[in-house]
Formats: sequence, C-alpha cells, structure tokens
Amino acid sequence: MVVDQNPANRAISVTHNTTTFPENNLWAKLKALLIASIFAALLLAFAVWSGVPRGERATLFWIGVAVLIVILFALGALTWHLLFRPLPAGQKVEVQPLKASYRRVTALLLGVGAAGIVVGAFWDEVWHRTYGIPFGDDFFWRPHLLMYFGFLTVTLLGFAGLYVIIQQGKGTFQQRFRANPIIGLLILLGAFLLYVLPADPIWHQIYGVDITAWGIPHLMLVANWVSMMLLAVAVYMTLLPEREWRGVRHLSAKDIFPVAIMAVMLLMWLQFFTTEWDARSSTTLSRPEWLLPVLIAMSATFTGVIINHTLRRAGAATVTGLVALGVRYTLIQLFQVDFMFANAWVLALPVLVMIDLWTAYCLYSKREISWIGEGVAAGVGMALVLFTAFHTYYPTVTITNLPVALVMVLAATLGASWVGAKIGDYFAVSNKQVEEATVVQLPRMTIATLVAACLFVAFFVTTAAPPV
Repeated sequence: MVVDQNPANRAISVTHNTTTFPENNLWAKLKALLIASIFAALLLAFAVWSGVPRGERATLFWIGVAVLIVILFALGALTWHLLFRPLPAGQKVEVQPLKASYRRVTALLLGVGAAGIVVGAFWDEVWHRTYGIPFGDDFFWRPHLLMYFGFLTVTLLGFAGLYVIIQQGKGTFQQRFRANPIIGLLILLGAFLLYVLPADPIWHQIYGVDITAWGIPHLMLVANWVSMMLLAVAVYMTLLPEREWRGVRHLSAKDIFPVAIMAVMLLMWLQFFTTEWDARSSTTLSRPEWLLPVLIAMSATFTGVIINHTLRRAGAATVTGLVALGVRYTLIQLFQVDFMFANAWVLALPVLVMIDLWTAYCLYSKREISWIGEGVAAGVGMALVLFTAFHTYYPTVTITNLPVALVMVLAATLGASWVGAKIGDYFAVSNKQVEEATVVQLPRMTIATLVAACLFVAFFVTTAAPPV
C-alpha cells in the first residue's frame, strides 16, 4: 500500500492544481492548434536536417515520418484526455496523497536511471566512434546495458503506478489519473517508452543505418529521457514546501537533487544536438548556419528557466550549467578521449548567467520575474557569444548573416523561456504533499544515492573490456 492512511503521518499540506481548458473557449482551441502546428513544423524541419534518403527510400522515409507524427499526436491527445480535458458535469477529483517514502524512492530511482542513460549515451558514442561497431552487434555491450537499466527503471515504475491507480484509485480513469497527476504522467511516460524502444530498430530495418545521428526515433528517445528527468524533479518537489523567490546564497542541500538532474538534462540535450558539429561532420553543411547557436541557446534557456522557477532561486541556472560542464569534462577525462569536447557547455554558460542576472535584478528591484525578460536576457547572452567566442569554439561554422541568426536565437530563447517557466512554476507550487520528517531526510538520502550511483558507474565503466 502506498496511500498513506495514518492521519499522524498524513501530509502537513496538500495542494493540487489541475489545468483545464474550457471546451467552448475558441482562443484555447486556437492556441492548442497553433502549438500543435509549430510542433509538427519543427518535427518536419528536423526530419529534413536529419538527412533524407535518396531514391525509392525517400518515399518510405516520409511515410515513416508521417506515421510517427500521427502516433505522437495520438499520445498527446491521450495525455490531454486523461489529465487536462474538463471532466463531465458532476465528476470531481479526490486527491489521494501518497506516502512520502514512495515518492522519494520514485524520484531517486528516476534520477539514477536518467543519469545511467546519459552516461551510457556518452559511452556509446565514444565506443561507436572508436570501434565503429555496426548496429545490432552492439546490442548487449556495456554502454547499452547501462542505458537499458534506465529504460527498465521508468518502465517498472510506470507499471507500479498503473497498479496503484487501478487498485486504490476511485472513479473513472480520468479521475484516477488526476488524483495523482505525477503518477499519471509516469504511467504515460512508461507507455511512450514502450512505443519508442521498438521504433528505433524497426526504423533501421526499413531505412538502414542513419545518415546522421539526428534520426527521428533518436529524437523521441531523447525526448523520453528528458521527460524522465523532468518527472524525477516533479516527484521530488512534491516533498518540499512552496518557497518564496530568493538569491543563490539560499540554495541548500535539499536542492542538490534538482540541480543534479537538470544538469544531467543539459548534458543530454547538448550532446544530442551538437555532437555532429563537434565531430565536424559534413552533414552539418546542409543545415542553416544559425541552427547551432539556436540549439545551444534554446537548451540552456529551457534548463535554466526551469531550475530557477522550480527552486525559486536566482543563480540556480548558473550553478546547474557549471555542474553540467564539470560532469562533461569529467566524462571526457574518464574515457580518455580527445575527440569529445565541452564546447557547447562553455558557450551555454553566458546564456545561463544572463538569465540569473536578470532574475537577480528583478528580485532586487522587486519586479515581477517574467518569462519574457528571461527569454530576452538569454538571447542577449547568446548574442554576446556570437560577437566574441563562438568562432573560437566552432571555427568551421561561419555566421554570414548575423541579424538573421540573432532573430532566430531570440525566437528560440523566448519560446524555451515560456515553456520552461510554465513547467518550473508547476513544479514549484503544485501537488505538494509535505512531511517534515521526509524534508529532514532528503539531503542525506540524496547524497547517499548520488554517491552510490557514481561509484557504480565508475566501476561499471573501468571494468569494461573494449569490444575488439
């Protein structure tokens, strides 16, 4: 049993926010349609930039892309129906607090699994670029085993969550999902992973080896991993009381876990988006010249705004960026590779610093901290990079039309800031089920888990035999 039935142990405070979209609200429908259209356009652009096969396979490729988009929209519609669609008249949601121990273990397991996936992905790229093992022969090598551990973690937790809402929930499926929306999201994430995992080998069977690392199934895997990390932070934050905005000096040991997870998320984003530029692959020549700075700025803005709004701490973004840079450098040294770089993480720091400077200024002047200001500040940070250090770190990328690049960067940082602020604010104030004993235990449990995970990964990596 995971639902706490003992009044003495019941959460001190329980808050539950459910977003609703009135079905008769024309603007809400138009906004949803606009977001869906932008999402589809980005996927299509990504498909083009990932490399389109030639000849007869081109038709099959676009059929495959269309099928994947349709399935993603179906999953999105299912998520909207279960978690956001207005309930029929007379139906209410009865919040069912879960034991703090269950939520704590769930958050830590998700975090450790996500960290395993990120290290495994880095390791996988190192071995592929070193030994060139073709697809299929690498199925059971150690980098993949480390990634499978992360997949298994979220899948088992998803099934556990489904068991909980079936056995202990009340009402319709919609009501049960909304009684604990975090658990509902965990179930949906597990279902998405069960779809994504077989999609990649099926894709390779049809189209062969990817032209670039930017395959559509790879993008969906990365999106799943990022969702896994966000969910880990979401579950963790239910254990902490709501906060007021403060400066970086108010960061505490309780914030170690969210900062570490968001740093891992930044590692994943930037590795996936920038690896081909770091490798100086010829495939990048067909992409827009502004795309690389846009991807770096977007990833940094998304991560920095989320962590600041989640923890309500100006300065958390920069700390997260420094942790990500430190981990990236440590991985490079651990694997002793001279063809992997930390360039993107260095260039992301000015973006994160500018977000924090703007947030700190708003706190000092008692202004409202808005996503627009944060997005503009992030754009200014990347503009400074483009005017100064960008060519030093990426000498093969020439920005011939700087005004266009700056406009695209600003559009990306504003969009990422809006999404990041929405997510961070939700983590900060919603689904609070706080128990004082758990709040005291969190730092010790977090540090012990992170240390154990680091020791295990170090042992797993250093004892692995090369696949030759």
